[in-house]
Amino acid sequence: MSDCVNRLAVTILSDNLVAAGGGVLAEHGLCLHIEADGQGLLFDTGESGVCLGNAARLGIDLPRASTVVLSHGHYDHTGGLPLLLQAFGPREVVAHRGIFAPKYARARAARPRPIGSPYGPEKLLRHGAVLRLLDEAQELLPGVLTSGPIERTTDFESIPDTFAVKAGTRMRKDMFVEELALIARTRQGLVVIVGCSHRGVVNAVRHAVKLTGEDRLHAVIGGTHLAPASGDQLERTIEELRALRPRLVAACHCTGFRAAARLCAAFGDAFSPGGVGYRFVCK
Repeated sequence: MSDCVNRLAVTILSDNLVAAGGGVLAEHGLCLHIEADGQGLLFDTGESGVCLGNAARLGIDLPRASTVVLSHGHYDHTGGLPLLLQAFGPREVVAHRGIFAPKYARARAARPRPIGSPYGPEKLLRHGAVLRLLDEAQELLPGVLTSGPIERTTDFESIPDTFAVKAGTRMRKDMFVEELALIARTRQGLVVIVGCSHRGVVNAVRHAVKLTGEDRLHAVIGGTHLAPASGDQLERTIEELRALRPRLVAACHCTGFRAAARLCAAFGDAFSPGGVGYRFVCK
């Protein structure tokens, strides 16, 4: 990929916290609006559709975001999509082929709890979705591409056993084979946008570097899933990211307070906890 984005703007429309903007709402979910040289797309849609009202209050023109990228198949990243389609009409939905697999959270002495997408492809098609289900990296805009399946190369980033996926009648550990990141190549380096980083935020960054051949990391934005991480995993993650000297680590959604505090201590002014209304501009 030779193209670079001259101006990239990322605005958080759905998150667990509120950062700025009068009247915006938080929820357990994630939705980001990405504008690359005047062209817009959405990365995830949150849980309930609050991203629509938040976008209006923040001055984001959602109807122009003709493409929606889904990072993985959990309800808090996909739940707002039907409302978006009803409000603004047909648009392209880009995801991995495994996005609709039945997903569960498991706990001892409790029945598995469904946490997958609350709808199937049939409902999306009825609402006007143009499904583009991929199993490899794909350039969506000049300088902006999906990661394709994220390779797991670290020895310290683990996936909790509490996550499960149903295959036929059997339940097995969910390895999140469908998880995607969004990668923007800018003149300052890579901007890697992650949904939940179930496969590891460092793995996502390493994969982006391998895919693009660009080893400068400008920013990491999104969910890092460090809330349940061990102390060793958190410290190793910080060590790996610091070596790449990013200008920004905006770790939100599933990062958790403990990990956010440690990231803030490690990265100082280069850290942000995100939140609805947070905006990052690179040019």
